[in-house]
Amino acid sequence: MEEYINSYYGGTLGIAKRYGIQKGDLDFTTTNNADAFNVVYGAKVWNQLNTKSEVAKLLKKEPWTQSGWRVMTTRPVDDGGVADYATGTTEGAAFGDTTSPTIVTLEATLKEIVTPYELSTKAELLSDADDGLKGLAGFMRKEMSDAHVFGMDEMLLADADVVTAANLQSLDRVTVTDAYCNPTGGPLNARTDGDMYGKTRQTEAAWMDAASCLHADGTDRALLTAYLDTAIEASLTNGVNYSDLILLTGYDTYMNIQQLLTKGGDAGAANVYRYDVAQGGAASQNGVLGESGLNYDSRVGSYNGIPIFVSQHVAKDTTSRIHLLDLPQMALRVAAPTTYVANDNLAVTQSLSKQYALITAMELICYRFNTSASIRDLNA
Repeated sequence: MEEYINSYYGGTLGIAKRYGIQKGDLDFTTTNNADAFNVVYGAKVWNQLNTKSEVAKLLKKEPWTQSGWRVMTTRPVDDGGVADYATGTTEGAAFGDTTSPTIVTLEATLKEIVTPYELSTKAELLSDADDGLKGLAGFMRKEMSDAHVFGMDEMLLADADVVTAANLQSLDRVTVTDAYCNPTGGPLNARTDGDMYGKTRQTEAAWMDAASCLHADGTDRALLTAYLDTAIEASLTNGVNYSDLILLTGYDTYMNIQQLLTKGGDAGAANVYRYDVAQGGAASQNGVLGESGLNYDSRVGSYNGIPIFVSQHVAKDTTSRIHLLDLPQMALRVAAPTTYVANDNLAVTQSLSKQYALITAMELICYRFNTSASIRDLNA
């Protein structure tokens, strides 16, 4: 081939020399010519965070028509404190002492939850130029809305001893007992960690304590099905409807329950199976979802027919706690559904920025404490 080429072109220079094609000292590469190339990132932002917010979906919503409610805490008793509410009477005899139940009032404090954010006019303008996010205002509104709900879910499952006055009440506080809160016998640092709705749990423990708060004084131990059975039995003893119960825990403890049951568990554990939860919650007053509250569109496991729901926000000791909840006795009482407000008038802000916020006004309500329970101090 080489002889043919040399003969055709006349000489032995070959193609390279005849046409000036030969190896140079500087190749055209991305290193030598970096300015000739640029990375395009695109407008899509891939979220690396678990933004699931499940707890609010489980709770029924009701409009805030009042701040307080009444509960009956004892059966009828006479003026001596004797439960003499039904007695046999001999023929012609006078009636016994009259009796009456005890009525107690509770009061919720409306909580206003705010997620504010701000965008500079320059950031918004440049987001649509070059390789920007394309629609920064819309992106931020969606992400901050997700963050708003995420933050409320965190509050609803905050550890009983870290609930702050301005935040929503916590299901973790609903399911404690006075003994658990007592620093001389329980793991918490202050007995007031169990106080809610204007009531002191130490004083009102007879009716305000959870049905069961299984713990080991801060010493974590492995989960047993016996703990689940004890919590369920305590709730049943206090009159819960079995079909109203749900279990709420974290991903780690959920997997421990699954492993416990599929391996046979301790002393004949029950079978685990899938549980279909129906969509629910029709629009009610001011757009607040009413009645069912089980607006949870997924399949969940169960224990002895009690559905198990999972949230990353459940408080942990070593592993996540378990809450056995009498769901119809819980509600989110809503004064104002989540509202998006914007102050994008630069003449008002007196700055080159626009201000936004998401605002929700509501509180967690518990109508009955002693039909729910919790299991704490777990490590496996």
